Amino acid sequence: MKNNRFFKIVSAASALLLIMSGCSKVLNKTPDTNLVTLDTTSSISAATAENLIAGVYTEYKGYANGLELNVLDRITNGDVRSDNCYAGGDNADNIGIDVFSTNPLNGNVSRDWSDAYAIIAIANSAIAQINSCTDPALAAARKAQMLGEAKTMRAAAYFDLVRLFGRVPIMLIPPDQTNSETLIASVLVPQSSPDSVYLAILNDLWAAAGTVGDVGANASKLIVSKGVVNALLAKVYATKSPANWDSVAYYCDKVIPNYTMLTDFTQLWDNNHKNNSESIWELTYDGYGAGDQVGNWIPSQFLGSGWKKFSTPTNDLVNAYRAEGDSIRLHASIQFVNYGWSDLYWTDPNNYPVLAKYNDPNSGINDFYLIRLPDILLLRAEAYNAKNDIVDAATLVDMVRARVSLPQTTAASQSDMALAIEKERRLELAFEGHRWFDLVRTGRAEAVMNAETNGNGANLGYNVRDFELVYPIPQTQMDLNPKLTQNSGY
Repeated sequence: MKNNRFFKIVSAASALLLIMSGCSKVLNKTPDTNLVTLDTTSSISAATAENLIAGVYTEYKGYANGLELNVLDRITNGDVRSDNCYAGGDNADNIGIDVFSTNPLNGNVSRDWSDAYAIIAIANSAIAQINSCTDPALAAARKAQMLGEAKTMRAAAYFDLVRLFGRVPIMLIPPDQTNSETLIASVLVPQSSPDSVYLAILNDLWAAAGTVGDVGANASKLIVSKGVVNALLAKVYATKSPANWDSVAYYCDKVIPNYTMLTDFTQLWDNNHKNNSESIWELTYDGYGAGDQVGNWIPSQFLGSGWKKFSTPTNDLVNAYRAEGDSIRLHASIQFVNYGWSDLYWTDPNNYPVLAKYNDPNSGINDFYLIRLPDILLLRAEAYNAKNDIVDAATLVDMVRARVSLPQTTAASQSDMALAIEKERRLELAFEGHRWFDLVRTGRAEAVMNAETNGNGANLGYNVRDFELVYPIPQTQMDLNPKLTQNSGY
């Protein structure tokens, strides 16, 4: 349900920046302190309000701006940047992220900033208009639910931004289009501190928690539910420094009873178990030719023999699966192909690894799990372990391991359990965009990456430094907005 009206709403605000930046998808921000002038003299209809929230979902799934931010680049940022994947292919921007030579001109970094703010702009416009709707056909509960759903997607976009860039501008209202001066003033604003960004995220999620639908109220796991909001709150509290493990535990405990793991790990990826019992938040794709929507073309970037693919699994990850005896997750996650490819990392052209979780590059029907139950189970295990409750932490780790026929964990100390949970998250959630952010939030990114070796045991020489835990601010944005300042070190 692509909403053309929705994109017209933000076109005036973005036109100035688009002109200055050529064809790039730049959609800048307004400060949280700026007042906005909205035409509320005529209320939108209830039907239009429904179209507006549908438009936010359309944007979040990536139909308007491609699927890079929430699918392709989620894997690049979470797995290629970590020890799970090499860049693969020959794209210089991907390779720069892989080998930690990213600079402000990196195209991936620039498009992620722009795409995240495009989601935020669409959400802001929907929130403002739905909030002002007085059509009696729009029930108060449904109105509150739509506002909560839009705020959750806005919060999720900011969660991505703050983890990727650190300091970013906060935009919680549409641009002020009163005149050209107010428009320019409302889109050229400085960054806020990470703490301020996290507060904005929490405010949105707290507001949404009491208004969105119950778990199971919708057949599609794309639709934001209380499970999605509580899972995001758990993840935010685990990531915001310092981690608040009491809050992580509280929100995990609100999520876990409402979901159950599939008995067969491979069913998660067979395209016959979409919106399943362990899926908490899922980007759903119906394939090509489904109305005016496109399919998920991202699997074509990982599978197929036409050209050397992106996001090649690392030797270290393959070895980690094998050392654990984790054959089920290894072969559900990675396929070894004979396409004649080889490189510095994988020299046997008869056994070249490619991502296998996204296994339908032709039909466009692969869904993408943003959050699954094992993610939250293992976060809850971390919360137990943070309180030195190793027994309860082990119970949850073993639950995840049992599904893939692995023995119980042998971790017997708090430090050993932390590493056991880290490993379990890696093997369970590989290629779902989590690994890098797990390493950063636990303070392990530099040590793990700087110890990374190739298939022959030679150190890869990443030399990750503290400032490289976040990306540089894109140069395109620095050029457009003189109030932005570059992240230290770049």
